Amino acid sequence: MALKVLIVDDNSITRLAISHCLKRGGYEVVAVADGIEAVSKASGDAFDLVLSDFAMPGMDGLALTHAIHTLAPKTPVIFMSGHPEVRRENVLGAGAADFLEKPLILDDLLAKIELALLDER
Repeated sequence: MALKVLIVDDNSITRLAISHCLKRGGYEVVAVADGIEAVSKASGDAFDLVLSDFAMPGMDGLALTHAIHTLAPKTPVIFMSGHPEVRRENVLGAGAADFLEKPLILDDLLAKIELALLDER
């Protein structure tokens, strides 16, 4: 059975590109545009991993991580961000499993996802 990943990013091009890459890699993917929709999806379905943009309208990545960990404490969350003020050590300290800078390198993304999933098994 394929591992299920929830992608959360307000940029539709980023969402589509990551979705395509992960589907090609054998993952089952659900992609949404914001944290509020992500919490709704996670409330009704189990995910093996959440891959989320950090800065989004409505609910930022920190609030999303808190909500996801309330619903499913062992689900790893990996943040992505292109904002220079978002620092790896801050998001890891806030409960994220890992952090990737945008623009993404897809091989790095896949490697970080695999590592986060191995850590949770």
